[in-house]
Amino acid sequence: MSGQAQILTTHNLATLVHRAGIVPRPGWADPARRCFVTVCRPTARVHRTPRPPGAVEDAAYAWRQTVFHLFLCPPEEQRRILASLGEEAARHPAHVAGRLAPAPAGPTLVTEGGAFDDDGTADGGRARCFPGWSTDGHWMR
Repeated sequence: MSGQAQILTTHNLATLVHRAGIVPRPGWADPARRCFVTVCRPTARVHRTPRPPGAVEDAAYAWRQTVFHLFLCPPEEQRRILASLGEEAARHPAHVAGRLAPAPAGPTLVTEGGAFDDDGTADGGRARCFPGWSTDGHWMR
């Protein structure tokens, strides 16, 4: 995903959505679910690609989109979507669900009032922030 797509979606879109009152016809849950499917695709490539950082970065961009759409949903819908992400990940190669498990645990933690530690983890590493890159080895790899 290009830097421009990142800027248009996660940096400025939230302001536009609220000011213009934009709501997609199917609601925000549908784009959140579809974005998570996109997260799963590059995650499936992480272990077999000669350039794993690119796959991690692509998955992280899609994750950012997922979170953006997710948090525009009402709280009860957020909980349902978060609960269903493991099922979606299980539809992909076996390693995808395990690699991704710490990412959805983060929004679940936050919706329940929790917070991440300074190192981007919570709950003993069960929940993790999902950046696109890391200087000391990405947790997804």
